[in-house]
Amino acid sequence: MFLRNRHRLWIRIFFVLSAIALFLFGYQWGNRYQQSPSETLAIDGVLVRPPVTLPDFQLKDPFGREFDRKTLESGWSLLAFGDLSRASGQLAVQRLIDVRNRLADQAALGQALRLVLIATAETPTLARDFAGLTTSLFILSGESSRIAPLRDALSSLDDEAPALYVIGPDARLLALFPDRETGATMAEDLKALFHAHQP
Repeated sequence: MFLRNRHRLWIRIFFVLSAIALFLFGYQWGNRYQQSPSETLAIDGVLVRPPVTLPDFQLKDPFGREFDRKTLESGWSLLAFGDLSRASGQLAVQRLIDVRNRLADQAALGQALRLVLIATAETPTLARDFAGLTTSLFILSGESSRIAPLRDALSSLDDEAPALYVIGPDARLLALFPDRETGATMAEDLKALFHAHQP
């Protein structure tokens, strides 16, 4: 036996529509006012707020292939400056590779990440040797006038204390890792940045 509903049909429809409207309003409000990843993210490195879009540049690898800002727009890059003929440049390459090796458990990030060293002195033979260490490493060089705008935009540290710069999608500087940061810490920071900026 069914009990007769004491409420009229239009009243029931009104309550159902009101509940749906309230749900949609709450959903939209939550999406609009939720904190952005950079506001909630905490890393040991230095977050750049707001992210800085890199200027146009055009450099070449030791094999004559061009590398420019558009190359950085897709995927993620870890970038450093250094002179490969000096210990500082070789240390920068070592730090880049160390961080990359610590991301073995992050397949998506590992595939999206490129390592970039911008050589501050022309050393073609050394550049070719270092470029052969891993396919994800790009050794770039060019005239100082071509490097200067990029270096100025990144506010690079001295070659004696090289920083690593995290470049996210759309060629935006998201963070920098000072020379005091260990490879393990930088890898954890990079994972946090990567996951915070996923759609």
